[in-house]
This record gives sequence, C-alpha cells and structure tokens, in this order.
Amino acid sequence: MRAIRGTVVTMDDAATVLSDGVVYVGDDGRIAAVQPAAEAPPAAFAGVVPVRTGGVIYPGLIDLHNHLPYNTIGLWTEPKRPTTPWLNHNQWTGADTYGPAVSKPGAFLGWVSAPSLIAYVEMKAIVGGCTTVQGNGKVNHSVDGSLARNIDTERFGTKKDFFRVTTIVPDKATELVPTAQAMATKGAGFIYHLCEGVDPKLTKEWTVAVEGGVVRKGFVAIHGTALTAEQLAALAAADATLVWSPFSNLWLYGGTVDIVAARAAGLRLCLGSDWAPSGTKNVLGELKVAALANADPGAWRQPPLVPAPGGTAPVFSDLELCRMVTSNPGDAVAHVAGPQIGRLQPGWLADVVVMRKRVADPYRNLIRSTERDVRLVLVGGEARYGIPSLMNAAGAANASPVKVGGLARHAVIRSPQNATRFFSWADVVGRLEAVRADPPAAARELALALAAVGGDVDDPEAPLIVFGDMPLPDGEAPGSAGRNDPPLPVPIPPLQSLVHDAAWFDALDAHPYHRGLLSALRGMYP
Repeated sequence: MRAIRGTVVTMDDAATVLSDGVVYVGDDGRIAAVQPAAEAPPAAFAGVVPVRTGGVIYPGLIDLHNHLPYNTIGLWTEPKRPTTPWLNHNQWTGADTYGPAVSKPGAFLGWVSAPSLIAYVEMKAIVGGCTTVQGNGKVNHSVDGSLARNIDTERFGTKKDFFRVTTIVPDKATELVPTAQAMATKGAGFIYHLCEGVDPKLTKEWTVAVEGGVVRKGFVAIHGTALTAEQLAALAAADATLVWSPFSNLWLYGGTVDIVAARAAGLRLCLGSDWAPSGTKNVLGELKVAALANADPGAWRQPPLVPAPGGTAPVFSDLELCRMVTSNPGDAVAHVAGPQIGRLQPGWLADVVVMRKRVADPYRNLIRSTERDVRLVLVGGEARYGIPSLMNAAGAANASPVKVGGLARHAVIRSPQNATRFFSWADVVGRLEAVRADPPAAARELALALAAVGGDVDDPEAPLIVFGDMPLPDGEAPGSAGRNDPPLPVPIPPLQSLVHDAAWFDALDAHPYHRGLLSALRGMYP
C-alpha cells in the first residue's frame, strides 16, 4: 500500500479538484480512496505516510492511437513531393523514401531487437506522462508492457481479448462482419483507421464501416479527417469514439477533422500522437497541438474538403481538452473492459502522473507541462518513472538512471517477456545502437536463433518478434506471426531524442504541408 499527496485532479464527472489531497493505493494496484489530506486516512492506511509530491496529480495520460514499432525514427518527408500534401492514406505508402526511411527500419528492428525496441518506444511515451498507449503491433509471444500498458494486449487481470485492431481498410463490408459480430455478441471493441486524408472519395470507407456493422458502441475510429458533419454526428449517436491526431493530419494532409462539427455533435474525442514519422513524441505533445488547433479550428481545415475560413472561435475548454487524454479514452476503454483507467476514483487502476505546478489552473497546467515537468509516474500503483527523490520515496526498486532532456530521471524497465527481469536504459540503447552499427550481424544472429527452433516463429523458444503494422512499400500487408520471412537487413536511422528538442522543431519548421500552423508548438516548450 502507498499514498501520494499533492493537488489532486480527479477528472471525474464532477471535475473534482482537491487543492491538498491524497490518493491511496491498495496492494491490488487500484485506488482505495481519494480525499483531502486533512481527513483521517482509511483504516487500512493508518500507518502509511503519504509521499509529498509537491506537484499536481492527474490520471495517467492515455494515447489511444500510435504505431509504436516505428518510434525510433524521426519526422519523415518525401523529397519528390516538396509542397503538395497527400490526399489520402494510400498515397504516401508508395513514396520512394517511405520504405527505406520508415517501414523497413521499423520492421527490421521489430524482428531483431523486439525487447529493446518495446522498452525504447514505451520510454518515449512515459516521459510525457503516458501510462497507456495503443499500437504495439502484433507479437509472436504473449507480452506485458515494459513501462506502460498497451491496449492491444492489456487484459486488465483477465484472459479476455478486449479490442480488435487493424490498420487495413477493407474494400468490402463483408470483411468487417466477423468483427461486428464479435462486438455485438462478445462486447469486443474495434480500433480502426477511418477516412484518413482529405479526399472526399474516402467517404467510401464510411459506407463500408456502416454496412459492415461496426459503427456502434465500442467502435474507436482513428483520424476521420474526411468525415462530414453528418457522419461525425452518426458516430456520436452510436456512442462511438474518434481519435484525433492533429499533428499527423497536418503533417501528411494539410488539414484535420472538423472539430467544430465533432463538438457540436457531442462526439467523444480522444487524442493519439500517431507515430514518430508524422507525429509528436508523446501524447502530452499532442495535447498542445490540440490546444493550438482549438484556438482557431477553422484555420486547421483545408480544401478540397471544406473551405478554411480562419478566425473560428475556440470550441473546447481546457478541461475538455484534458479529458481527451484522460477520462474520454478511459470511457472508451470502459465500454469494453469496464472502469479501469482515465480517472482518479476508488476502484480504478492507480495509473497516475504527477506534474510540476507551473500555473494555478490545473487544466491549463497540464496543457503547459512538458517532459521536464513530469515528476512521477505510477502504473498500477507502482513507481515506473520520475525524478530520483520521488522514485525513492515511492519505493521504486530496480530503477535505472535515464537522461531526459539533460535531466536526471529514474525508470523501472521490465522485460516485456519476464516481469522479474529488468533492463538498464544503457542496455536498451546499447542493443539498438549495436543493430544500427551492423544490421547484417543482427540478421545473422536472428537467423541462428530461428534455425534453432526450425524456423517456427511461434515456437515458445523463438525470440520475441514485433511485427510492424504498417504496409511495406510494395503494398504488401503488414507482417503477422508465422506468415512472413524475416526482413532483409537495412540501414537504421539514428535514434531520436526522447523529448521535443531544437532539432525536432527545426525539422518541423522545414516542412510546408502544415502551412506554419504547427510552428507555434515550439513556443509551448520554453
């Protein structure tokens, strides 16, 4: 049992904020109580001294859309398309540099260095206060998170597979019928890319989804940039969820979803940072992009979908923006898995982030926070990441030192295959750098390991493999367990920093598709 003390922002329905509160965490990793510090603790916690965080305590942030295997890579652009944004998601996967710069390096690292890859990309998430992320790709063995939870594989203490996930958009509605049946009869959720781009022809994907029967409670639609106001309203009426990735939308297509119409329809909106080649480094960064878009949503729309009038008034409060990374995705998960994450309430999982107090308003404080302000992160009540003094006070064991933007941090990095085995951050980075230095050697090492199990990647003794979920440049579908041969060795781009730094902002400013709208993000990282 443990307890942490500070300003508590519950993100419950009443938007309760305790200026001096305590979150009590039971041995089961769930919240036992949330109450003012002046009140007597629950009987079971009579001898527990709360850790004074000196910060603002929020639910752990939730990134409901990502493609994690590619998050060692930097921002990507296609040199042969210097000024004209893409119209839809089927275009850029055929670009000349997409394979060498994005899909092939991600696929190769997933085969030859899956444990270190998982640890690295989850570190990028947790340094931004993210405790749950979606998009780990398929794996050949059962895994747990290294640092954060992953919706794709998270069972919440059960044996149930809660969510179906696919990045493939089918041409026929009949291909979605089995998923719709699982949603209707088993209560399954479905996370699905829908109408990604600004091409009006993408409306066909909406028709396929509706006719396939998946537009219902438990449906999580990703991007939806080409959806009309009527279609957004239909999602809301079905109690479905839309994941908004404004940075990636502008980076690739020059425009994003009609958030004015989405807000008017009462649609549940969440945020997803998408992936490193076209997204922010973590969902805390995406929250800032959402705040920029909210300041003038009309300017973030782009022809030919709709005119961009500019000067549109904000449509979301700071509280509503913060709900997009906490209670909204938590509620989307609760549709399928029951109450688990996204709120600081008794019975919910003790996934917690503590931020430095920068401004008085707690919601503006979260929006203003950067990686430098993340003081402590708990997952299931366990200290996973934070400043050394708070990690020690919270009882963190087997912690590894990590430099984050030049600042000293500690992280408890578990092997995704064995929760009793721990990695050091130096070992994680060292392994990935070794692969970068000699990809053919890594390929030979993998070949020997697979030969020892007869080439069967599903053999229990086979090395852990993460199969990238993005298409390969020749149009081949993403890999899946037991069906694809190991990829050929390819050059691996340099590992990116864990934080939004000057080099990242310089790359952002050099890209024209976003029309300069994303450049204001630099000013939100003082």
